[in-house]
Amino acid sequence: MRNSMTRRQIIGTATAVGATALLGGGTAASAARATEGTAPLPSRATAADVAPEERAFLEGLKQIADPQCDEAVSEAFERGQGAAVNEALKGWKTNGQAIPGGLPAKLRDFLETTRRLPSWVDPEALAAGHRFGMAHAQQISFAAVLDVTPERMRFPAAAAAIIGIEGPHDNKQGFAKALRAVGDILHKTPYGPEGAAFVTPARVRMAHSAVRYLLHTEGHWDTAKWGLPINQLDLLAEGSLFTSYLIDHLDKLGVHPSEQEAEHYFHECRVGGYLMGIGADGMPPTLAAARKRAAAVDAVHARVTPQSAKYVKATIEYFSSLAGPKEITVPPATALVRYMIGDVDADAFGLARSTWDTVVPTAVHGFFTGTQAGGLPTPSATMTRLAVQMVERAMNDGKRAELTMPLHLYRHR
Repeated sequence: MRNSMTRRQIIGTATAVGATALLGGGTAASAARATEGTAPLPSRATAADVAPEERAFLEGLKQIADPQCDEAVSEAFERGQGAAVNEALKGWKTNGQAIPGGLPAKLRDFLETTRRLPSWVDPEALAAGHRFGMAHAQQISFAAVLDVTPERMRFPAAAAAIIGIEGPHDNKQGFAKALRAVGDILHKTPYGPEGAAFVTPARVRMAHSAVRYLLHTEGHWDTAKWGLPINQLDLLAEGSLFTSYLIDHLDKLGVHPSEQEAEHYFHECRVGGYLMGIGADGMPPTLAAARKRAAAVDAVHARVTPQSAKYVKATIEYFSSLAGPKEITVPPATALVRYMIGDVDADAFGLARSTWDTVVPTAVHGFFTGTQAGGLPTPSATMTRLAVQMVERAMNDGKRAELTMPLHLYRHR
């Protein structure tokens, strides 16, 4: 018992310290499981507002996943090489490292294709977008954790796929892996030899392909209803949250990008989405077009289920409890999430209202703008990255999360 308590205290302390550096006090995240009987979210637009040709295009994306990666990963699993591939890639972490030897030929060929930027990239816009991201790393990381993460769970097909792997009650691993990806992006030269902007997306794509394979071989996936697991529509929905949605919510944290800054940052995020496997036709080339597509995706694809609401609230409680007693930490953490995602979506998730709802907006804005008494300097991108890594390790028993392919579904472990 003593050892267990000591371990819990260590994890809680690390999480609290990291979260304070990253978020200015408190952290929250969410996980959800999609089931039958979903109901549409109160939306800014409705499916009726989406043009028929756009709706047909989005519907077609449900039948497309990541063909080259899927073929390579499926072949490795069918030959019983999944564990060997994970082991071979264990030390492959940065762009400057050669692709490890001993991999199946198709998988090696796939990885070779992931080590270059798309032909449409604008180097100057990419560099400017990265400078903006690094200058506002703390706010962007805050929004990614407390805003984008809950919003991801409005898309039931993607949630069902992930929960099939992670299980309905323990999403620490999934959260740690997501933080690993965020930390890798916060590198001064993400596309240079010491960065991981090519390696990390490739490994995430392999994990997605493994999820698809396992759901088809070990699970009961309803392709007629959902389309392929983690399909292009799911990827586009998540990509939209990390691009146009996140950009438009930065004002809540005191960041007001100019039109050009927003366009440059969107360009960098679009490049990242491409490397994560979003098809060339999925993410539009401009921020204005991306906003329009994101609204259409939200209108036809977003749902909240009783289970998703349950797990969003349960996960807020779990992560809050690592920083202190739940009765003290859950109300302000919930208010933080409500402030970021807005009342409409917070009410759809059934997040409780409290007196913290009137305090949090002013406190958050004051923290990030430095207008509080004494003024608070914004931590550098390096400090933010270290805070992200600290929370990531706390979620993974003090170790760095490994971006490996899952080898079995939750129920088959």
